[in-house]
Amino acid sequence: MNIPPRLKDAAESAVDTLMREIKGVKAVVISTEDGLELAARVENTAQVARLSAIASSLAALGAVAGEESGLGQCENVAIESALGHILMLQARHDEADLIVSVVAGKDAVIGQVLYFAKQATLALQRA
Repeated sequence: MNIPPRLKDAAESAVDTLMREIKGVKAVVISTEDGLELAARVENTAQVARLSAIASSLAALGAVAGEESGLGQCENVAIESALGHILMLQARHDEADLIVSVVAGKDAVIGQVLYFAKQATLALQRA
């Protein structure tokens, strides 16, 4: 897949913004639907390639679940775990469909994570 430089730059900018704006964020990965990492920042030991692959798989499952249930396209997948949250949002762009993955600890405010992640997806869709 050929990713235009402006889209890769927009992904880098979105990652920087999310890491800066969200208290309690541990990692941000922006990848293509097929799991190719475009941009990432990690504050813990999370493995970027693995998170990118997991996001791709979960986005595909979310898409099937949304369509099969008659609810339409999947916009995001949220996982709550014992130590935090993982949000994966779809950013549909004419040249590549992207997944914005945000890993946040329990100290993060989930509404704030979702708000800034949605702003990042909108910026990527306009890039």
